[in-house]
Amino acid sequence: MKKILFTILLSMILIGCSSQTNEVIDNPIEDETPEVIIEPNVTVSFNAVGDNLIHGAIYGDNTYKTAEGLNFNAIYTHMKPYIQNADISYLNQETILGGTEMGLSHYPAFNSPHEIGDAVFETGFDWINHATNHTLDRGATAVFNTLNYWDQHPNVTVSGIARNQEEADRIQIIERKGMKFGVLAYTYGTNGIPVPTGQDYLVNLIDKDKIEADIKKLEPHVDALLVSMHWGSEYNFNYNEEQADLAQFLADLNVDVIIGTHPHVIQPVETIKGRNGNDTLVIYSLGNFLSAQDVNYRMLGGYVSWDMEFNPNDQTKQIKNIVFMPVINHYQNGYRDFKIYPLKDYTDALANQHGLAASQDVSVSYFKNLVDQVIKDAVKIDY
Repeated sequence: MKKILFTILLSMILIGCSSQTNEVIDNPIEDETPEVIIEPNVTVSFNAVGDNLIHGAIYGDNTYKTAEGLNFNAIYTHMKPYIQNADISYLNQETILGGTEMGLSHYPAFNSPHEIGDAVFETGFDWINHATNHTLDRGATAVFNTLNYWDQHPNVTVSGIARNQEEADRIQIIERKGMKFGVLAYTYGTNGIPVPTGQDYLVNLIDKDKIEADIKKLEPHVDALLVSMHWGSEYNFNYNEEQADLAQFLADLNVDVIIGTHPHVIQPVETIKGRNGNDTLVIYSLGNFLSAQDVNYRMLGGYVSWDMEFNPNDQTKQIKNIVFMPVINHYQNGYRDFKIYPLKDYTDALANQHGLAASQDVSVSYFKNLVDQVIKDAVKIDY
């Protein structure tokens, strides 16, 4: 009997174990796929204007003499809202800012007052090119004085000149909205004035080997490359073969934007392809921004604005919203009361007061026709 009871009990235990072994446990597997975070695109805005060419008539105009000294802010008043509307604003400071201590001078060997820099800064420019054919007009001392002056404005990036080799070798990066922009500047020459022996660092001259080395040094540290080129033929509305060759050379080195100055007149704006399939915006010449020149077509300059949009998800970038806005360099009879106006704000009533109106056509229609001939329909024109 005991043996039978033991057998029954053992059978029950085995059946119980078997039931537990075959029990299905419903434990769903958690999805471990990480959530994909889409970062928003980053857009940085730019604008650029041409030659700030300071003739003696400008700093000699009593309009800008105050009890506190020279003040040129009024010249740029009408442009200030546009300049300050961008994240990065470029100006070509054609003449060196050696200051009054060296004695001011104009054509052919310029030296301009520091107060011009004050007005440029007050207007909102924060990237200044100083590599021009007038850089060495007053020698190395004027270059040193210029950089010493700009040291007072550490948020302004000054390109193209240096006080020593160490300064010349540094890379220049402007950072906005987390994006880094490498900037470089070069000039075709210095009006026959030789660079002092052992002081090649004073001004960057256009040299393909140097440019390529500079770009390769800078490119790994930045998201985009912008290069200022002082080049071309004066008073020629079209770019020459050398400009075209250099533009393609820079595009092939992945430069994103080329800003051209020197001809004192506007030239075309276009986008070209680099050998890597990249797009390069080329502004061949922005013309004059401010000057006391005396020919009607040299009163017309360009203000070019554009956006650079970065996609952090696929590491791509795109130049968008390129706009050419014509600007007019206006002054009264006797080369006084200089002011710069957007052409869209300029009127024939103002044109009739221009110092050149008695002998030359400075009408709104004249300037619009000139813009149409040069810029054509390559980019949007803001009249």
